Amino acid sequence: MVKKIGKIFLIVILGFLVFIIGKFLLVWNSVEVDRSLSQKPLFKSFDQQKQTNIWGSESEDIKTNDFKTKSDSISPAYYMCSINENPMLNVTFSVGDGFSGGGFQIDIFQNRYKISPYSYTDDIKLFDFLDTGEYYKVLDSKLILDKESYQKGDSIFGYTELKVQRRYGPEKYIEEGKGYFKGKVK
Repeated sequence: MVKKIGKIFLIVILGFLVFIIGKFLLVWNSVEVDRSLSQKPLFKSFDQQKQTNIWGSESEDIKTNDFKTKSDSISPAYYMCSINENPMLNVTFSVGDGFSGGGFQIDIFQNRYKISPYSYTDDIKLFDFLDTGEYYKVLDSKLILDKESYQKGDSIFGYTELKVQRRYGPEKYIEEGKGYFKGKVK
């Protein structure tokens, strides 16, 4: 009886591990590495430019990216870029006015990545904790980095393209974005 329960427990554990590994390999795409990416003249020109903000004017910050999105329903947006390592590398493109906004987050783990949109608001509703978020599906994506791994304090240079379906049914729309980015891992 104990051996039978042990075998069932082992099968359940192995099945769970196969499921987790399969999901990781299907959802997370491979990062392309181009060691010459940081040598592009575009990155040197970023140092002489100011980052464009949500209102279309220049901010005080030095330009870190030229990532833009376009869709049928939204005008092109200019994004800020932040890069953190906690414990996996996160590249976040965000646009907002301080009260609400959103963007895209790229999670990078062991030379694989996953892109997901996010949003935030200060308009808190009674049952917001039940909201599972807006439906999205990443139709196509590409990420190119200048190195395979990074530590805190390292410079990072990259390029990304994405095509994301937001919502579904008659409200669905496609959002496409692409651009270069640079920064330091915090």
